[in-house]
Amino acid sequence: MKTLTKAPALARWYLVQCKSRQEDRAEENLRNQHFSCYCPRHLVEKMRYGKRTVIQQPLFPGYLFINLCRINDNWHSIRSTRGVLRMVTFAGQPLPVPDEIINELRARLAIAEGRPLFREGQPVTFTEEPFRGLDAVFCKADGEERAIVLLSLLHRQQELKVPLKALKASN
Repeated sequence: MKTLTKAPALARWYLVQCKSRQEDRAEENLRNQHFSCYCPRHLVEKMRYGKRTVIQQPLFPGYLFINLCRINDNWHSIRSTRGVLRMVTFAGQPLPVPDEIINELRARLAIAEGRPLFREGQPVTFTEEPFRGLDAVFCKADGEERAIVLLSLLHRQQELKVPLKALKASN
């Protein structure tokens, strides 16, 4: 008599939509239920209170990945988890995300950490007077709150030191 052996259940990655700005809460509560989660984050340099700060933000705001097995895991507890809005589905069925995408995201984020607010040679626009609306070229950061830019005035490039909060990236 032949015995049937149960095939190993393979866990796959799925996408979960979180409530607005509650990725951290959803991830923590899912982990407390022993689910494996991944919320890709990247470092972003922003101006806060007039100072340059580096913060970590979700790469896909409002979403995180969860590793689930269709056979062994209890999927019903996910939708009632605090911070979770719903599982992302197509035609009523959750569609697995290929492992290659998750691995590629992890690899790229490991490389890209710590990008500056502006890069050398990037076009910027002044947002404050007296140069509001004028375009310049970002040269380099000068400390935590200032930048050196090249502004074209009277057909000459003028080097100026300006507050970082007075600049924005040009479109």
